[in-house]
Amino acid sequence: MVGMKIGLDIGTGYITAAVEGKGVVLREPSVIALERETGLVLEAGEKALEMTGRCPDAIQLVKPILSGGVSELENTEKLLKVFLDRICKNKIFKPTVVATMPAGITNLEKRNILGCVLRAGAGRATLIEEPLAAALGIGVMLDRPYGTMIVDVGAGTTSVAVVTMGSIAVAKSVSVGGNDMDKKIKNHLKATRGISVGRLTAGELKNTLAGARMRDETIAAVAKGKNLSDGMPEFFEVTAQEINYALRDSIDDICRAVLGVLEITPPELVRDITDDGIFLCGGLSNMYALDKCIADATGIKVQIPGNQTDAGALGCLRALSEENYLKQNSYHFVTLETLNL
Repeated sequence: MVGMKIGLDIGTGYITAAVEGKGVVLREPSVIALERETGLVLEAGEKALEMTGRCPDAIQLVKPILSGGVSELENTEKLLKVFLDRICKNKIFKPTVVATMPAGITNLEKRNILGCVLRAGAGRATLIEEPLAAALGIGVMLDRPYGTMIVDVGAGTTSVAVVTMGSIAVAKSVSVGGNDMDKKIKNHLKATRGISVGRLTAGELKNTLAGARMRDETIAAVAKGKNLSDGMPEFFEVTAQEINYALRDSIDDICRAVLGVLEITPPELVRDITDDGIFLCGGLSNMYALDKCIADATGIKVQIPGNQTDAGALGCLRALSEENYLKQNSYHFVTLETLNL
């Protein structure tokens, strides 16, 4: 096969890419900065994210991927093109790409995502479900009739799936993730403190203090916001206990999603899951005590694999390196020409 092989995890919060022979080569925020009048791309990824709340009216910041799905086709294409150009540089042959998609999306939504990937520079592309990609990325056996549960907690969604023999047996996604938690932190501080903070500040507080249960020790952080009563800047201290209180409903929703999938999983697969445990992946898998909270809710041990944040991209690359697996499970490559038929 001519051209690079790329595994692409298209997430609401981050886009991660893995290349055959190199591993993970890119992990950038799913944000693009555009010139408002012309739509010209100014920055993408980390540099665009740094502009949040700081750019002039002439620059528009866009997050074109919503809950793991494409909400703005043209801007998603521009974002992916920047990243694929960065990976491929001046390669003559277009790459072959396996990318992630949310479980349970419609054929039209699949077609839209494939169109974005192909117009962004891929020569051939196919899509696999996010939780399946994560399962492949952590090393689940493809041909083994054995149940493995994956809980993938990302920025836009939490996907829960049971995988067996390289396919999804049961799956469910809920719109709970890092972005939702950021909003709840902002709303909590506004309601209880009368202080407005930006998205970046809320995200930093989440990453520093958030937990699924209370810590034994008291920890706190100093943040800066705007006092809503007089409009002046204000430094204030926030404790982990306060952030945990703001996020309690989100944590409960994640646990309920896991329980909901277990309830509809066949008994033999549940037995396998009980033996091996639940695997926790995604950008929020490292949240303090989230694994313990899920374990307490289900009565099943929870494991966090070492590559949990990159598992989706690595799983796509693994699927690409074992192309017979893709064919056997009805994942077919398309090009722009065949997509338009």
